[in-house]
Amino acid sequence: MKKLFTTPFLTLTLCAALSGAGALADTDAETRKLHKASYSEAMALRETAPDAAATAIRALAEAGYPRAMDRLAYFHTKGHGVPLDLGAAQALYAQAIAAGYDRSLVSLGKLALKTGDLALAEDSLERAIAQGLDSAAPVLGWAHATERLGARSDPARGLATLRALAAQDSRDAQIFLLAGLLKQPQEPGATEAVLARLETRAAEGDAKAAEGLLRYYRLRGLGAETARTRAALLETPGMRAKIRIEEGLYLAVEREPARFWLASEVLLQEAPNPVFARALTVTSKLNKNAYIRVLQAELTALGYRTGRPSPYLNAPLIRAVNQFCRDTGISESCRLGPLKSVTIKAVAAELATRRAPPVAG
Repeated sequence: MKKLFTTPFLTLTLCAALSGAGALADTDAETRKLHKASYSEAMALRETAPDAAATAIRALAEAGYPRAMDRLAYFHTKGHGVPLDLGAAQALYAQAIAAGYDRSLVSLGKLALKTGDLALAEDSLERAIAQGLDSAAPVLGWAHATERLGARSDPARGLATLRALAAQDSRDAQIFLLAGLLKQPQEPGATEAVLARLETRAAEGDAKAAEGLLRYYRLRGLGAETARTRAALLETPGMRAKIRIEEGLYLAVEREPARFWLASEVLLQEAPNPVFARALTVTSKLNKNAYIRVLQAELTALGYRTGRPSPYLNAPLIRAVNQFCRDTGISESCRLGPLKSVTIKAVAAELATRRAPPVAG
């Protein structure tokens, strides 16, 4: 059993919270104050001791604190200190809503979109809008515009909503509008005003704005027109590693295809292990020779005999790949050959769990 690390204050307040377990509508102001303080202390543990944080949050949820129910649901969607369990997350969001925590309506709507419960998704987001939650309308507009609601989708309605909210300077709507326009290529592109506003946000350090712009500029097919802008956007602080590395790979192959092998090696060396598999798969799609160089280096680092360094698939490397597939139990995925997409994805996923993490800084 894992040991739960808590401060003395957290221990005492959790005991007080647990004494009232099951009370979903606690009207005692002092108890609510204790719950709030306990919640803050538990959340302070989430990075250094995720299991302890989740255990403490669970105790508060069981004691009837709706905000803790919401956070525990989120933990279940990410597997943060608890098993990844979308069913449990959905049930906890519903409990939080029943206990009066309306903010969970938006989270429940997003989760239902992910799990394919489209009626629940639409209903939850509509209810959130009715409750005056500003974050709900952009999400519902995006769901319609990108056809995430299946047969319920109304792309024209979604784009109209997003354009109106974007004009009111909603950052989320501006980003979602870009995604909607990519899904509806027959529609006119984003206005200069929207793009300029997001570029300003990115220049001010808004990583989400930078991420949305990078994807839009690349997939809209603007190429060389935006190469310099995309390079600048990649320097935005706080950008998620998976976006920075993947978009960096796409930009590198466009700008200097003859030197892509070098750029890809640098980017993949920097990739955190959870990001590595996706980045290596993207590399393979952009340039098979660059992929082979990285694959050879990674297998060599794991102790496999791969022959002399080469960008070409040779007999020693083929033998090493086959041995790696046998050692990791993925031979069935590798049976079509080392350069087939199913093999590349399986090998990349296994490498990501076994490679040494990149050196920080």
